[in-house]
Amino acid sequence: MKTLLSIAVLVFAFTFAANASDSSKDVKKKIFGTWKVEAPDAPYDYQEGEIKFYKEDGKEKIKISTTYDVIMGKNLKVEGNKVTFEFEVEYELCTAKLEYKDGKMTGIVETVEGNIPVTLSKKK
Repeated sequence: MKTLLSIAVLVFAFTFAANASDSSKDVKKKIFGTWKVEAPDAPYDYQEGEIKFYKEDGKEKIKISTTYDVIMGKNLKVEGNKVTFEFEVEYELCTAKLEYKDGKMTGIVETVEGNIPVTLSKKK
């Protein structure tokens, strides 16, 4: 009986882990493309823009376009529905921590001056 219970627990754990990794893969596929960015609490030049997640030469890339600047992101990570990446603004490292849900991403950008709420909507 203990063996049967142990096997059931292992099968459940394996199934849960497999589904979690599929979820990350699905989200990663869905984030690729161009997103409209809104961050009303950010400095004026960074309140609106676009983020493009794409692949080039087999590598994942992030291009952030604002009113007056183009910034390249790095270190894209997707775990479940959580999306994180880093970028520099005026030589300061910023970290975006987002959650993908219902075709949108919301979260914060951590900066040296504090956290800034951000919303991303996929462009068609």
